[in-house]
Amino acid sequence: MTPSEEPSPGSISSADKDKLRELTAQSWEMELAISGVAIFAVLQLPDLLDQGFDYLRYNLITQTEGLPGLLPMLAFSMTKSACYVLFLAFLVNFVMRAYWVGLVGLLAVYPSGIRYDKIPFISTYAQEQIKKDLGPLDRYIVRLDRRCNIVFATAFLMVMMLFLIAVGYVIVLSVYLILRPALPAEVWQILKIAFNVLLVLYLTATIILSNKRVRQHPIGTKLQYGLMRFSQASMMGIYKPISAISNTFYSNIPTKYILRTMAVVMVVFMGSFFVEFTADLSRTDRRIQGLASRHLYTARIDEHYVNPLAYDNLRDENDYLAQASIQADVIQEPYIRLFIAYPKTLDTLLKVVAKEPVMDDSLSRQERRQRYADWSTEVMRNMLHVVINDSLYSKPDVLFTQRGIHQQRGWQTVLIPDNLRVGKNLLKVGLKTEGRLKPDELIAIPFWYVPDK
Repeated sequence: MTPSEEPSPGSISSADKDKLRELTAQSWEMELAISGVAIFAVLQLPDLLDQGFDYLRYNLITQTEGLPGLLPMLAFSMTKSACYVLFLAFLVNFVMRAYWVGLVGLLAVYPSGIRYDKIPFISTYAQEQIKKDLGPLDRYIVRLDRRCNIVFATAFLMVMMLFLIAVGYVIVLSVYLILRPALPAEVWQILKIAFNVLLVLYLTATIILSNKRVRQHPIGTKLQYGLMRFSQASMMGIYKPISAISNTFYSNIPTKYILRTMAVVMVVFMGSFFVEFTADLSRTDRRIQGLASRHLYTARIDEHYVNPLAYDNLRDENDYLAQASIQADVIQEPYIRLFIAYPKTLDTLLKVVAKEPVMDDSLSRQERRQRYADWSTEVMRNMLHVVINDSLYSKPDVLFTQRGIHQQRGWQTVLIPDNLRVGKNLLKVGLKTEGRLKPDELIAIPFWYVPDK
């Protein structure tokens, strides 16, 4: 390499530039292939997220009511909405690039492009106006190629942002699941307050340091650099890929155009998020009617509602069952096979009312297991409050089991009542605890008894 060919600091050599031009000229083939694969992959994510959320909600989350129960659903709905927006971005790029390929092929057939003076059925003035608006075909193809590249880069920027949000949520959720059970309520409250204070300080500092006069001050310059370094560390290794795309946009595209584009994306995203969150609420609680409400229809009272999740013959095998389930909505047998679900949320109550017994250290592991199983079974027998019509079925014999393809944990018992009447009957399942006059009702299951003659 001659001295004149030596690259300047921060630049690449002429050979690398030639190679980059060659790769750029061939990038459309990779774009089409990647966009097609990405469209297929992104469409699979919502179903996988639904399965993950259902597993998380039943097996790991200890609270499903209030804000702690709402936040995971908000996060999952937001992630699914981002997937749909991402799908739309890749689809737009795929269609634009396919259109570009068609125009390139058309230019190869007709090298002169659009001959405006030969367009029939319009006046000369109209021909000139179309020429002014559209221009030569080759210039339009080049402009379309640039737009395709920008859309493709934007789609990948969204992929990395989605990855960052997903990883951040997994970290926060993991910390919550590990620390929350291990820390006293007072310590946990202090940690929440400290986290919220730090978050407010970070957002406040970001807003203040975005002011030009503040960041040009010597102290503001150092604070902004420190904030930038903190942001880099929090991006978990993808700061450079994100910055390579975003800073290229910021330095080449007018700020107004960027802000307008971001506003459009946010409107589309928030619209998608609202629709998805409403759909997720309806999926997790099928009693929510939303826009499909009826004047005389209500699904809020168990004893007046046939919940498909509470009957083995009506429930889809991919669904988690309700708080409890029986074999069918119409029973012909003189017995009721009852399954009572044991979600993680029940531990919030059971750990308070049923303290684990202290066992002798001299006992073997097998003896410890036997005593623990006997103790836990007896606790549940005493706590379960099962009522069939108006009769209490006291201390039912229960066995631990796992149900369905999700291996949903819970207790099973078989009831042989003598007060079933032909027609409609009602089974109620609750938990009775010390200090409460009435048991906490888990579910009421209406069913019909039609004996097989």
